[in-house]
Amino acid sequence: MSTVNILPIILLILQLAGISHVWYSYLYKDGQIPQSFIELNILAVFSIGVLTLFRFRYYKPGKKRGLWLFPVSISFLIILTLLISYTVMGIEKYR
Repeated sequence: MSTVNILPIILLILQLAGISHVWYSYLYKDGQIPQSFIELNILAVFSIGVLTLFRFRYYKPGKKRGLWLFPVSISFLIILTLLISYTVMGIEKYR
């Protein structure tokens, strides 16, 4: 395997570990939602880094991206989840 093929796998494993830690802390820690929300923000910053890395280092038009589809999709979903939660918090605050 070359580094181009192993890097998406490493990033995917790190993302899944981060998501499972955020989910675990949300369910089983002291019930403090701010802790898991802060961890979700940190995970979103990591996801922005993954998207930036993909865009500027490995994205070439017309070339198959292969394994990059999974980390990029998960990064997009994490950022989308964070934006939705910010929107819901903003709506609830001014209701």
